[in-house]
Amino acid sequence: MCQLLELIALSLGLPADGFNRYLENHMNYSRINYFPICPSPELVLGKGAHKDHAILTLLTTNGVSGLEVKRKSDGEWLRLRPIPDSVVVIMAGVLQIKMNPLSI
Repeated sequence: MCQLLELIALSLGLPADGFNRYLENHMNYSRINYFPICPSPELVLGKGAHKDHAILTLLTTNGVSGLEVKRKSDGEWLRLRPIPDSVVVIMAGVLQIKMNPLSI
């Protein structure tokens, strides 16, 4: 995870250790979840609106749509189109606050 954060920092024009000072007392762990395609999606309630509290969330879509993000400027919910063989990176809470105004 630390190496991934270093690469993200570099891609944003920050030093490789640019996020370190914000993460000094942060517990670092990883969790892997797998949610298979639901055979009856009309019968299921998905996860409601929420904020991810992890430093980073990495999502593969497996070609399934459903992920939405709320645009800050007008509060509109935008559905993310699944792109084959891609990963969605969500930078949560602490990094968005510290990177403002870089966050979208």
